[in-house]
Amino acid sequence: MLIKLLTSLFALIILFVGYYLYSHRQTDFMLFKPSSNPVLSGVLKNTGRILIGIAILCFILGLMGNTYLVLAALFIGMIATTSVLLTLMRFM
Repeated sequence: MLIKLLTSLFALIILFVGYYLYSHRQTDFMLFKPSSNPVLSGVLKNTGRILIGIAILCFILGLMGNTYLVLAALFIGMIATTSVLLTLMRFM
């Protein structure tokens, strides 16, 4: 029961980050200026979509309760969010 709750919480966090990146692809935020850099805007659009997809996958697999699938989904989410951060560092 606890693993389902924590996996759902992880999926909600990834969903929020993905939605935030996707919705801010045309507006400036933090140190990033995607309104003047079309490459950064494309990166934000694609990574936002990917994170939203991974969040939905994590949520579904978390509800299924299979430990190995949950572990795989958490690992994929961890790698995806880390790669997003490393990709955004190029634009700083």
